[in-house]
Amino acid sequence: MTSTVFKSYPLENDLEMAALILAGLPAAVLRRVGAFLGVRPTKVGSIVNINEKTLERRLKTRARLKPDESERVARLMRIISRSTSVLESEASARQWLMRPLHELGGRTPLQMAATEPGAREVERVLGRLEHGIFA
Repeated sequence: MTSTVFKSYPLENDLEMAALILAGLPAAVLRRVGAFLGVRPTKVGSIVNINEKTLERRLKTRARLKPDESERVARLMRIISRSTSVLESEASARQWLMRPLHELGGRTPLQMAATEPGAREVERVLGRLEHGIFA
């Protein structure tokens, strides 16, 4: 991945990301994800299964996410970064992430990124796009 969307996070280094996830990512990272997607942080919270009131409280107090929440956010960040790299622009990635795809059973990549198996399937689709394999 050569994308710099989340350049302050070592998304390609599982060892470093594991340590950051266990410590809890700052809730403010959801603002960055939301800014990329063009949605409010609470919408990102719904994508990664964090209650709106809980998220608002954490953002207000500058708290950290729990490890399980951090893991889901990191997964979404990884998908965003990979799609930006493969599609070679943030605008193209943003559109692609929100478009229902036949390859994903009519679901959007963002919907699929809500689970680890779904995220792996999104990454497979991105791999096929990267290598020019469309079916």
